[in-house]
Amino acid sequence: MHTPRSGSAGAKRRIAALVAVALAIAGAAATAMPASAADEPFNVALASGENAPTVEVSYVPSWNSSAALNNGAAGATNTLSAMWGTWGAPGNPTQDTATYTWENPVTVSSSKLFLWQNHLTPNGDSGVMLPSAWKLEYRTGVGEWAPVTGASLAYPVPVLNEAAPVASQPVVQANFDAVTTTAVRLVLDRVVFSSQRKATSVIEWEVWGVNAAVVEPEPEDPDAFLESEPVAARTVTGTAPDLPDRVWVIGEDGPLSYVDVEWAPIPAASYAAPGEFEVVGDPAGYDGQSVAASVFVADELSDAIESIDYTATITTPGVEPVLPDTVRATYDDGTASSAVAVDWEAIDPTAYAEADAIFDVAGAVDGYGPGAVATVFVVEPLSQAEPIVSIEFDTAPQGSGWYTTAPTVTVTAEETASPIASIEYSLDGETWNPYTEPFAVSAQGDVTVSARATSDDEAVGEASESIKVDTIAPTTGIDWIVVDGTSALVTLAPTDAEPGSGVTRTVWSDGPDESPTGETNNMYATYEEPFSVQLTEEPRYVHVQAQDAAGNVETHVTVELPTLVGDTLDLEPSVSYRCVAGKVTLVVSVKNGADAAAGVTVETAFGQKTLTAVKAGGTVSSTFASRVAGVAAGEVTVTGSTAAGDEYEGTVSYPAYSCG
Repeated sequence: MHTPRSGSAGAKRRIAALVAVALAIAGAAATAMPASAADEPFNVALASGENAPTVEVSYVPSWNSSAALNNGAAGATNTLSAMWGTWGAPGNPTQDTATYTWENPVTVSSSKLFLWQNHLTPNGDSGVMLPSAWKLEYRTGVGEWAPVTGASLAYPVPVLNEAAPVASQPVVQANFDAVTTTAVRLVLDRVVFSSQRKATSVIEWEVWGVNAAVVEPEPEDPDAFLESEPVAARTVTGTAPDLPDRVWVIGEDGPLSYVDVEWAPIPAASYAAPGEFEVVGDPAGYDGQSVAASVFVADELSDAIESIDYTATITTPGVEPVLPDTVRATYDDGTASSAVAVDWEAIDPTAYAEADAIFDVAGAVDGYGPGAVATVFVVEPLSQAEPIVSIEFDTAPQGSGWYTTAPTVTVTAEETASPIASIEYSLDGETWNPYTEPFAVSAQGDVTVSARATSDDEAVGEASESIKVDTIAPTTGIDWIVVDGTSALVTLAPTDAEPGSGVTRTVWSDGPDESPTGETNNMYATYEEPFSVQLTEEPRYVHVQAQDAAGNVETHVTVELPTLVGDTLDLEPSVSYRCVAGKVTLVVSVKNGADAAAGVTVETAFGQKTLTAVKAGGTVSSTFASRVAGVAAGEVTVTGSTAAGDEYEGTVSYPAYSCG
């Protein structure tokens, strides 16, 4: 008699993997093992852990760090680089997110948050506040996000003590029903304060659980076996064990078959006293694979069977399943033997007539009433001719979705019907290069990495992955002109090299300190339009920094403005282009807005010219031949003076230009 089970349509590989899992479960079913220290929950998010996750965030400014989220430093701090923050996120989002992704699955049931804020704190500007709410989501087996659940699940938010506010908040914790996953996402809802959505900051985000059991992947060699007999033998003290001459193995398509095995020599000391040890065997025809036998030694052996291990096998449609001649039994003295005879019931051919069928077969065992059970999986035979190609990157992109450092690509090709003859890759879909080793993606922008493998029989397998790469930080041009001799009007021109992610934010500061981080300078503000800086008798500096959507941050650019010394000259320089004989000519025009004639000097990358006696209210132009078809972005410096001692100094930036 056999019992059918409901089966779902699926690939042969998935069902074959189920067999391996079923056999592994069967091997562990006979004896319940006590919990070990490894089963105790711990912070599986720690960056120093063996199965440390990658970290992705929705946004992080240059002064914060997403790596701080799981570095293990959860103590109170006001060091901005010791926390993840989101101040300045483009678009002023309603939520901030952080994601942990593990290479191997974890089973988690708790999470802790260490939040930071600067509302009502000394020197705080309320730019970062506690979230109005938070929640956790996990990635399901089909790759979708789902909320964690639990009868007592709650997401507490610290209550700010407004009478004695502190920046680093006490830990809050959420406990939920355990889930096994490869990714957990933290979602923080921004609070609205004074009609503005406020950024959030997290010092440390812990996720507590254990590393889940990893199911070993099926072998890449299609001729290798998926599973082998869990051999067990028992003997009395001082007597060598009797190991079988043959063991069964199951290949990718089945059926179960027996092969000869040669066991390693067993030292007499191994069975000189009660205990258990393992012997490794070499199965015939399977180079590189081995089998193992567990040997139990006891002073006396019991004949009372306590349990029979579960058995599983596979077959293909229309092929009668082959079941093992013996099963593994566990006795009440703790020993086990895989040499226990079993009498399987007959199988109706209709049970294995179609692929994806799953059914149980009952077997009788002398001396054990419940008998044995074997599950049969009916799978489609391997028919794929094309090599199986996969593409992997050595790192995950930033939280922005962009790579800011060139990722390294590894291409693998799995043999199917015939050996692999060649592997190639392309970054443009047209030019194919031989793949010999992992390579860095040199292209910028939206990049599609394609790979193909050709087998000896000329079957071609293909794969492709699309990524976004921007490894170049934006640059900012700074123009300034003196107005009325008392202030400077500063215009910024941030650009991002094409094909880049685009400039999302430019900040500026001014002050007496030539260092961009000087404490005497004004706080950084977001650049939206030209701004005015009051000149003083001491040098004054303007500091600028741009950031792009990928997360690249420009090295600070600093310009020194002229000092306030008497009357200044009102000159208005500008730059334009001409194409002469296919070459770029730079045209610099200077308007004299003063009441007196002025001498003007124009300095460019292509030469310098001095113009004498530019009349009041007049405009003069000078040309500078580049002698090339295209010029890069640059800057022109203009200085001038009058007979009365009035002076001018200013710069004008110009973008790249081509006559091609």
